[in-house]
Amino acid sequence: MSSYKRSDVLLKQKRSYYIGKIDITEDQYVIYDDMNDEFFLLEELGDKQLEVLSPQGWKSANWLGLGKVKTDGELFTLNCGDSVRIRKTLPFALDEMLKELPDETFVKIIKQLNSLSFSPYDCIYSYNQLLFFSNKANKKGVSFFQFDNEESICAIQHHFERGIHSSDRFEFTTSFGERRLIVSMY
Repeated sequence: MSSYKRSDVLLKQKRSYYIGKIDITEDQYVIYDDMNDEFFLLEELGDKQLEVLSPQGWKSANWLGLGKVKTDGELFTLNCGDSVRIRKTLPFALDEMLKELPDETFVKIIKQLNSLSFSPYDCIYSYNQLLFFSNKANKKGVSFFQFDNEESICAIQHHFERGIHSSDRFEFTTSFGERRLIVSMY
């Protein structure tokens, strides 16, 4: 599976975007998400990418500053109440763990999270022990990931071994007592 296909799988996940309406206060453009009672200052957008809802659907746009956005050849000003969305990014440790997995295991992890009503974008805590073994040939340890979908919590323990033989064991446990296990050897 190419990295493009993996990113496509991730972007189709629930809660992979911050969605809200534009609010303007003292020349400050803010995206207000009334569902989660959160707001984001557009000036702080790192990648300057967002999407604006038009009658034809979501249009990709570049934030230029001072309320100005540019879509395919069109330049316009955002107004109060316009709907916009911004792609979320995964926490670094989770993203690196997913990138390191074989395709089959990656798909299993995503499907398992989804079957428990979670998205990778629900991750609120990530610790990837593999990031600390960069110069070692043989690696063995445990990484921890926590997810919150606002209805329950899911904890994942990732037991891994790298060397002559590699293996991954993922233990999922939700706050409702559901447990799942994925074991992968390669």
